Amino acid sequence: MAPMPRIPEEIAPDFDRLVAGPANLRAALKGLDAGAFNRRPPGEEWSIRDVVMHITDAELVRAASLRFVMALENPVVPDWDETLFKRKLHYLFRDPELALTVFQTVRFCNAELLQQLDAQSWQRAGTRASDGSTTTLAELMVRAVEHDANHIAQIEVMRDVLGMGLGTAG
Repeated sequence: MAPMPRIPEEIAPDFDRLVAGPANLRAALKGLDAGAFNRRPPGEEWSIRDVVMHITDAELVRAASLRFVMALENPVVPDWDETLFKRKLHYLFRDPELALTVFQTVRFCNAELLQQLDAQSWQRAGTRASDGSTTTLAELMVRAVEHDANHIAQIEVMRDVLGMGLGTAG
């Protein structure tokens, strides 16, 4: 039996952050009650619930993108409109706990797939539908990590603005 491929050393820290994403998101949401998820800072279009739903939908789109790049020749990485998703997929009425579970499950499935890659496969690329540029599997992973960090920071700011900081949840 062939040895399991190892995550290339130069991207291992990002891979570790990818796997930590669900726990980091849960930590940012700790202590929020059901009503808190719907509150929005003054002048903002997005609630904490909206951000959680968005992160989950992004992971679902990413799951398809990773699989297209891994399995197809000359794949197109899909583009999507987050505002349209928010409206058409009824974020306001969706269960954040279910979304968190989906996010975690899909993220861990994505990580499992990525662990199977040899060093060369990380450079497989697809063409972004939005602008025709290419993006590699390694770049898709880094974008996922950055996406998590940006939205977790957004949730933390929202909590502070709404007086629901981690020390004052509720």
